[in-house]
Amino acid sequence: MLEMILNDVLSIIRGTFLSGDWMGLAIAFGSVIIAAVIMRRGAQIGSMTLLALVLFALGGYLRGVLSGPASTPDGATVTGGRMVGQLEASWGAFMGLTAATLLAYFVAFMILILLVFGAKTLLSRG
Repeated sequence: MLEMILNDVLSIIRGTFLSGDWMGLAIAFGSVIIAAVIMRRGAQIGSMTLLALVLFALGGYLRGVLSGPASTPDGATVTGGRMVGQLEASWGAFMGLTAATLLAYFVAFMILILLVFGAKTLLSRG
């Protein structure tokens, strides 16, 4: 059981933080850095991890919306339906996640937030 959880966490870290997708990396690291900067005490790790995951999801949604104009087969540009379509796709992807995958995302983001928070704490005491 523990081995399965660790494998899920490592695959999430590899897929999210070690991929070649620069925009995805910017969204992921940006959400981790924002959460770590806002965090005041180590006891806030749970709520800050949840904040980072919400920021990560929001960034992914906005990336999908702003990635370029959608066009219909006849060449017309779709404007209003793009946000709704991206919201439905994002919600469908979220609902497709298993509990183990959600836990792996939570643990992976928690580890990175703790590392950034630890570095911030050490540098501020300097």
